[in-house]
Amino acid sequence: MFKNLVNINDFLELHLFFKRKRQIPVTLLLKIFSSDKNRTKSAWAHNESPPTHWWDIPEVRERWNFLITGNNKIDYPEYFKRTFLLNKEKLKALSLGSGTGHRELKWAASNKFERIDAIDLSRTRIEYAKKRSELEGYSDIINYQVKDFDEIENKKLYDIIFCEQSLHHFSPMQGAVEKIKSLLKTNGLLLINEYVGPNRFQWTKKQLFETNKLLNTIPIKYRTFFNSKIIKSKVYRPGLIRMILNDRSEAAESEQILPSLNNYFSQIEIKEYGGTILHPLFNGIAHNFINSEKETKELLQKCFAIEDELLDANKIKSDFIFAVYKKTG
Repeated sequence: MFKNLVNINDFLELHLFFKRKRQIPVTLLLKIFSSDKNRTKSAWAHNESPPTHWWDIPEVRERWNFLITGNNKIDYPEYFKRTFLLNKEKLKALSLGSGTGHRELKWAASNKFERIDAIDLSRTRIEYAKKRSELEGYSDIINYQVKDFDEIENKKLYDIIFCEQSLHHFSPMQGAVEKIKSLLKTNGLLLINEYVGPNRFQWTKKQLFETNKLLNTIPIKYRTFFNSKIIKSKVYRPGLIRMILNDRSEAAESEQILPSLNNYFSQIEIKEYGGTILHPLFNGIAHNFINSEKETKELLQKCFAIEDELLDANKIKSDFIFAVYKKTG
């Protein structure tokens, strides 16, 4: 509809959103009349969210581990530490878009870092992260700050920069990647764990076809939206107006991440971990798959196998990647 500025799914999402929020006039007006940056802050002004995304499913996270590290019990931070930080210590790192701070706590626990500067636009999340850091005894290592990336001075400060599901919020991408390079020391490392699929989740026709084909084979009881009796019957691209109103930064230039990185860095390693089908498939209904029932386990393995088959046959491209880059100049 109207070049996907809006579609029927947007009205369903609006209904589900306001059913939980119960503040339709106030919330909608704030979205419409806020600046782009304030919309982004508002979109992430929470510390918890319902388990409705693919990353909330334990088996999905184990799948990521296997595709990235070769072992479903070893996550990528542990793999990165073993592979790239073996004989290193007292490192200085920058974490972009640190959110609630759980990733930085894991890095601090590795005993490899002297300081980790962690920045995010959400004051709510930074305050939450600071409290957790103090409780776990890492406040002397992690420096959480409410700060815009643009406010950081261009100096060779850091041994490592972490972009963990944050870089796809940056725009213009070329300028952001260039600045990241300027902040790294020579031979510094850049760790990427990112969505690199279609801009603003405007998924390809093939991707939608295969996702909906799979969705229609899943029993109805697994397709109810969270806290609702509404059944997920089809996957749509999100309408562009809704994407911009909610958070203009969301996947604004995600397709440019890999080309931009390759222009400025030497790629050491890259691992694809899919999400092309599973991300849109489980969106809104992931909570139905968080249980230990045999049927659920079998359904998940079926979904994994189908995505793997499509990726292996090169019928779709991976929307999510883990990669390590090096600054060589």
